[in-house]
Amino acid sequence: MTDKKYKLEEMHKKMIEEIQDYAIILLDIDGTILTWNKGVERIKGYKDNEIIGQNFNIFYMPSDRQHQLPEKLIALAKMEGSAKHIGRRVRKDGSIFWGSIIITALHDEDGNVIGFTKLTRELRDNEME
Repeated sequence: MTDKKYKLEEMHKKMIEEIQDYAIILLDIDGTILTWNKGVERIKGYKDNEIIGQNFNIFYMPSDRQHQLPEKLIALAKMEGSAKHIGRRVRKDGSIFWGSIIITALHDEDGNVIGFTKLTRELRDNEME
């Protein structure tokens, strides 16, 4: 049974790591990037050693950062369990893309928020109509 559980846990980890059409990011309670999957590198252009330890607000437009949109989304996810947003995002090379995001609060066994997952999907032109 232990061997089967290990395989399931390993498969679960691989499932998340290898998804490439969605960027999946694990954030701490303050929005610091702890880990992510291959989709983040494909969509956003950063290697893990360039971005882990940075705040996730790096992916937002300067005007969104100025208006504290990333912090507001984290606060909303903390209060309501999740927060959704569609807007322009910034890649490492400075190019802009439209992204649909959902930030979901993660809880410990006592119900306290311990971090967040952030899922981003790049929207294509035909999805914006």
